[in-house]
Amino acid sequence: MEDAHTDMVRDPSAFNAEGEIPACQGCHQSDVDANRFSLHTQLWGEKRLIETRGNCEFEGSGFEDKFAGKCGGCHTTCGQCHISRPNSVGGGFPKIGSYYSHRFRASPDMNEQCTACHGSRIGVDYKGELEGNVPDLHRSLGQKCEDCHSREEIHGDPSHTADNHYEHRYEVTNMPRCENCHNVAGTNEHHTAHVDGAGSNLQCNVCHSQPYKNCTNCHNLDPDGNSKFDIDPSEIQFKIAHNPSPHRTEYDIVVVRHIPVDPGTYSDWGLELPNYLDEPTWKYASPHNVLLNTPQTTVEEGQSCSLSCHQSTEFLLRETDLYDDMMDPLPDYDANIGIVIEGSLPR
Repeated sequence: MEDAHTDMVRDPSAFNAEGEIPACQGCHQSDVDANRFSLHTQLWGEKRLIETRGNCEFEGSGFEDKFAGKCGGCHTTCGQCHISRPNSVGGGFPKIGSYYSHRFRASPDMNEQCTACHGSRIGVDYKGELEGNVPDLHRSLGQKCEDCHSREEIHGDPSHTADNHYEHRYEVTNMPRCENCHNVAGTNEHHTAHVDGAGSNLQCNVCHSQPYKNCTNCHNLDPDGNSKFDIDPSEIQFKIAHNPSPHRTEYDIVVVRHIPVDPGTYSDWGLELPNYLDEPTWKYASPHNVLLNTPQTTVEEGQSCSLSCHQSTEFLLRETDLYDDMMDPLPDYDANIGIVIEGSLPR
């Protein structure tokens, strides 16, 4: 195979130095223009967080090659969504049904392309692969990624440039929202109380999601300065907190997921994180594991709403969640103390 593919262009749908894709744009110019500065192609979100926590400018910083080697392999090209499997998961032709196909697909295959990249959290959530969970209700009804995520959302905004673009996925104006399909206001007493009610406006996932993965740290340096590529196992949890997101401000109380950045994440680049504490490491989350009935919506006989949810020691992000097993504050304690819920949820 290596001999047969000598001198072939591995990915003819990748942008060239002039920002063009000659193999695609003859027929799909508008999609190429939209995708050039999209989140999928440029990974703006990762770069912004490096700039924020590292107090630096990413472009021209000297970290570009290190980023490309450690993080940048997850960006996509047209072909990696519409022809082959993504390079980050080994490439090759996708297996569609019982055979490997070179066929161009208008919609990427959910298993071979979408969740091949977005698998460790979104894929396992949606398919119900975590122990104790079941598939997302939408999955059980036969819905695929493209039923909620439009081509316009995925391709990007054609008006964006290198200096004007989305820097976070929750900034995307045409991203799917539960409210696009589910107008629940006033449909029952629980929605009346929790959706823009007298207490606080709750994100839908607060009541309708199952537990999900939370991570502790990234690949970083060990105490001797050697690069280590073993990380602490992820924890399966479900946590509710005050909304830390500047992009989804319509909710007061939301589900949060712990992201795996720690102070030494980029130490092997020579990049310290002086602003590590400037942003919470428990982030707004929207797990793809929605159900109509969950433990949060179920009040056991003899219990009350307060015990089952509003004062839950399991669901609510408490200050005690910011300590280690020795009851010492974790490195990100100060970053997250502002979003914890002490006492009980508003009612």
